[in-house]
Amino acid sequence: MLSRRNFIKTAGAGVLAASIGGGNLFAEQSKKPNILMILIDDLGYSDVSCYGSESYHTPSVDKLAREGLSFSDAYAACPVCSPTRASILTGKHPARLHLTDWIPGHKHPHEKLQIPDWQKRLPDKEITIGEALKEIGYNTAWLGKWHQGGSAHPTEMGFDRGGENWSLNKKRTDKDPKGTVTLTRQCQDFIRDSKKQNKPFFACLSHYTVHTPVYGSSDTKEKYKKYFDRLEPRYQDRADYAAMVADMDKSVADMLRFLKHEDLEDTIVIFFSDNGGLFGKTHNYPLRAGKGTLYEGGIRVPLIFKWPGVTKAGEETKEIATSHDLYTTILSMAGINKVDRTLDGVDLCPLLKEGRPIDREAIYWHYPHYHKTKPASAIRKGDYKLIEYLEDGKKELYNLERDISEKNDLAEKMPEKTKELYEDLCRWRDEVGAQEMKPNPNYKPNKAKKKNVSL
Repeated sequence: MLSRRNFIKTAGAGVLAASIGGGNLFAEQSKKPNILMILIDDLGYSDVSCYGSESYHTPSVDKLAREGLSFSDAYAACPVCSPTRASILTGKHPARLHLTDWIPGHKHPHEKLQIPDWQKRLPDKEITIGEALKEIGYNTAWLGKWHQGGSAHPTEMGFDRGGENWSLNKKRTDKDPKGTVTLTRQCQDFIRDSKKQNKPFFACLSHYTVHTPVYGSSDTKEKYKKYFDRLEPRYQDRADYAAMVADMDKSVADMLRFLKHEDLEDTIVIFFSDNGGLFGKTHNYPLRAGKGTLYEGGIRVPLIFKWPGVTKAGEETKEIATSHDLYTTILSMAGINKVDRTLDGVDLCPLLKEGRPIDREAIYWHYPHYHKTKPASAIRKGDYKLIEYLEDGKKELYNLERDISEKNDLAEKMPEKTKELYEDLCRWRDEVGAQEMKPNPNYKPNKAKKKNVSL
C-alpha cells in the first residue's frame, strides 16, 4: 500500500486538480510567477528603519518597501515561532492544528492550569505550501530554520530542497554570521538550478537570525558602538543586535542583486517575521512588550510584498493581514484559486492587485501556554483588540488606532464592546476546536513562576 506522501507524489496531479477552480492544472510554466519569501526569526516590528527604527539601518529592506506594498497592521498567528511557521506552511490557524507553542515548548508542571496535549510536530496529513506548488510544476525549497518538530523535514513535507542546521544559528564568524551567507548562497543555487530547468520556483529563505544568541559581524558592531555613543538611543541601543540586523539586511541586498543579475527581477518577493522581537534584546517601541506575549510587540510584525507590475511602489496599507494569509495568497498568485480543504487564511491578491479591502471581520490568537505572561487568547476586530487571560478570565480591551502602545485598558469603560469581542472569541475557539486548559492537579503556588501581565 502506498503511503500518503507517495500517493500524492504519484497521483497528486489528479488529487490537486479537484482543488483548483478553473484553468489547466499544468498551464504554461513560463507564465507562473517565481516567488521568494524571506522569513526572519524574531524580527521585531520596529527592527527595520522603514517601520520606524531610528537605531538600526536597513537600506535593503527599505528599498524593498519603496518598491512594494508595506502592511502597517500585519500579524504573526502566534507570539512564538513554530506555530506561526505552521500557519504559513498550511494556511491554518495554530489553534486548529493544535500546534500552539514553539517545539518542544516550556515545561511548567506546577502552574495553575495544565498545558493541553498539544501537537509537537507538523502533522503529516497537512498539505504544505511546498507540496501544493510542487504539484503544479514548481520547484520548491524551504532553506534554513524549519522548527516543525521530530522528523518533519522539508523534503518529507513536499519540498524539493531544504534542511535545518541549528549549528548555523550559533555560528560566530564575520564571514558567515549566524549562517546568513550560507543560507543566501543555498537559496541562490536553488534559484539558479530552477532557472536552468526552466521551472518556476518557490523559495523560502528562512534565516536563523535575529534569534538569540545575539551575534553580528564584529566590524559592524564596532561601528554601531561609536554611532550609539553619539546618538544615545532611548530604546534600541545594543550594538551587537544592530549588527545582527545589518547582517540580515545584507542578505536581502545580496538576494535582490542576484535576482537582477539573473534577469529575474519579475520575481515576487515577500518579507516577513515569524513573531515580534524578544523584549530585552531589542525594543518594539511604540508597541508594548514582545515575543511570548499577545500584546502588539509579540505579534505585530513587518510584512512587505513586492510584486513587479502589480503592487504599487512605495504604498502602505492599514488592512489587517496575518501569517496564514500567506499560504492562500501564494497559491492564488500561482493560479490555485480554490482548494477542497479548510483554510483559515484570506487571499490578499485582490488587495495587492486592486487595493480592495480584505473581506474579514476579525483575526484571533490562542496561546494556552505559559511564557512571558500567563496563557491567553485574543481577538482584533477593527480598531479594537481584546485579550482574555485564561487562568482567571481577566479581560483587557484596547483601541489600537488611538492607543497602539496598549496603555489604556477600556474593558471596564466599554462593557458592551468587551462583551461583543469576547463572545466572538468564544465562538471562534469553538469553531476551530481550540484546546482548553484544565485545572492542574499538581498546582503548587509556591513553585509556580511569576508571570508579568503588565509588561
